[in-house]
Amino acid sequence: MKPSFFAAVVLLVAFTVSGRVSGGDSVADAATRGLPKIVLVGDSIRLSYAALATKELEGKAIVVSPQANGGDSENVVKNLDMWVIRENPTVVHFNCGIHDTKRFLATGRFQVPPEQYEANLRKIVNRIRQETGAVVIFATTTPVLDDRAAKTRQGRDYELLGASIEQYNAIARKVMKELKVPINDLHKALSSPAAPHTTENLIGSDGVHLTTPARELLSKQVAAFVCQHLPVRPQE
Repeated sequence: MKPSFFAAVVLLVAFTVSGRVSGGDSVADAATRGLPKIVLVGDSIRLSYAALATKELEGKAIVVSPQANGGDSENVVKNLDMWVIRENPTVVHFNCGIHDTKRFLATGRFQVPPEQYEANLRKIVNRIRQETGAVVIFATTTPVLDDRAAKTRQGRDYELLGASIEQYNAIARKVMKELKVPINDLHKALSSPAAPHTTENLIGSDGVHLTTPARELLSKQVAAFVCQHLPVRPQE
């Protein structure tokens, strides 16, 4: 046997042993086989805590978090097939609200009017339940600090207001109560945080996005809340 051929055989065997396990599954596949799948859907707030939440859930679940910003509720409805349905998840943790509450200065109208927001939430929950059978969890929209938000958005054609967030969260709470959807209250986590945190140090300088402590706080809360709704795995 020529040395070059022998070396190739050794490398092939080494790769096979290290990269495969019995039954034809890769080591990575074996580690996650049988784990429930969680889909996280939402706007930039979700994007900011998703990676940390995924780490929190290692060994407990497979986490799918679309790269795209979920935007408003209309956009979530439009992308449900791609972001959620095709994944056939066990649990879906979703949010939409900040973009919906953009109020345009020229007309005073919201990007998504309150009645349409309510209809969209119902459509999202019902489609996920009917087409996947997943447990659906709704996360409330996080606070907006008016002064910071206004300063950052000077010259834009819309405003973001804390009062609008409260209004839309109230709509969402009503819908989720009627549909018996568990609510992960991220708004409360940031608006009434435990010491030493304050809302002011959890919300960034733009009045909307999260600081590092807030990302860490919400990632732990999301992971813990999702775990409450995972199926019990049989003892191996």
